[in-house]
Amino acid sequence: MKILFCKNSFAGPLSGADEIVVSYALALKAAGYSTSVLLVHQTANNDPFAERLRAANVPLDTLASTTFSTSLAAARKLAIRAMRAFAPASGLIRSNSRKLVFELLQRYQAACCKYLKRNRPDVMHVMTPDPGAVMLIRAAHEAGIPVVYQEVGIPFHPPGFEEVYERFVTVLPLCAGVAALSPILAQELLRVVPQVGSAQVVPLISQDHNGIRPRIPSERVAFGFAGRLEYLKGPLQLLDAFYIAHQSQPEIEVRFAGDGSQRKEILDLSRRMGLKDKCSLIGVYRTLQERSQFMQEIDVFVLPSLTEGTPNAIIEAMSHAKPIIATNVGGVPDVVTDDVGILVPPNNPKALANAMGRLAADMNLRHTMGRAARSRYEQFFTSSVVLPLLIDFYENLMDKHAATNGGHSKHSQKGQANLKHHPWFNLTY
Repeated sequence: MKILFCKNSFAGPLSGADEIVVSYALALKAAGYSTSVLLVHQTANNDPFAERLRAANVPLDTLASTTFSTSLAAARKLAIRAMRAFAPASGLIRSNSRKLVFELLQRYQAACCKYLKRNRPDVMHVMTPDPGAVMLIRAAHEAGIPVVYQEVGIPFHPPGFEEVYERFVTVLPLCAGVAALSPILAQELLRVVPQVGSAQVVPLISQDHNGIRPRIPSERVAFGFAGRLEYLKGPLQLLDAFYIAHQSQPEIEVRFAGDGSQRKEILDLSRRMGLKDKCSLIGVYRTLQERSQFMQEIDVFVLPSLTEGTPNAIIEAMSHAKPIIATNVGGVPDVVTDDVGILVPPNNPKALANAMGRLAADMNLRHTMGRAARSRYEQFFTSSVVLPLLIDFYENLMDKHAATNGGHSKHSQKGQANLKHHPWFNLTY
């Protein structure tokens, strides 16, 4: 089976969708399947996702020229500057910029169709409703390739991207199948976009960490955050909560992995709070080893997002046997159950502080939740348990596509016996 994963571009080392694409491609490759990745835009120099694909000999191709990708990136920066300089007109500037980008990308449909006819993948897997997804799905339909769309978050989220999704939903009827990362996300997808008809639950895959080392006991309990330092991820809410919790638990610290527009604000606020020595910003981890080291050196993982899908960072922390504190948003409740961690309301620093204080004061609870987190990770998110679901999903869609086009089924019921051990076996909405 030849599987082609497609996206508009790789968005950098903090992109959860990019991590999912690469993890799927590498796991399928390791299992003996032929995988490749097609992007519209060129990757940045030393892109960590591209490097991982190259290291595993997974082909990575692009449609657009370097000049086009560079010019579009420069135009985007100009649009951002214009929106900052002319705040009252920022909405109009953003809308017109998105329309222009959308129209420009549609010009690559013929080139994409030619690429697909030349390479003939058995199935094309499109991730996220990014600007190039409409063109990619149309090209696959024209080339006669069954295409899968996987929603990694909640449709029409985050706020401000509604018009992007309105354009995208027009091509969903062209897809042979639609998937979501968890039951809650699948239900929400069908509620918001009922024209999808049905959605299959296919979890993400997170790399296993065999032989993880327990953290050396320390007087300081370290809370860790990993993600974009942007408003919707809630880093300032975490800092506010840390300040509250620190009043009763002075031997705690917080570590931020990531980067973004709120980095300077976090640094300034930590100084004003008198917590500069207890607050560390380590920047972006770019390799799996750096990510693993960060997770090993914390005691509790915290993600106070205002909106989410199924966060890779939470599952990475669970693979390292870390208890979780997270907000009760999106697909997070499907992952973080009461035995694994503590869920709190979004944008509520006091509730977040109470959860941090509870885990800081109880080492046994941290260890118990950490073990449960590792067990849940093994049950739900390793390649050995997710791959059968993913492969079965592909094969069923290929059979359906072949039958619709007068062909013959090649995979009926193949592999069904291997699926029943997954907790989300046969969850279709």
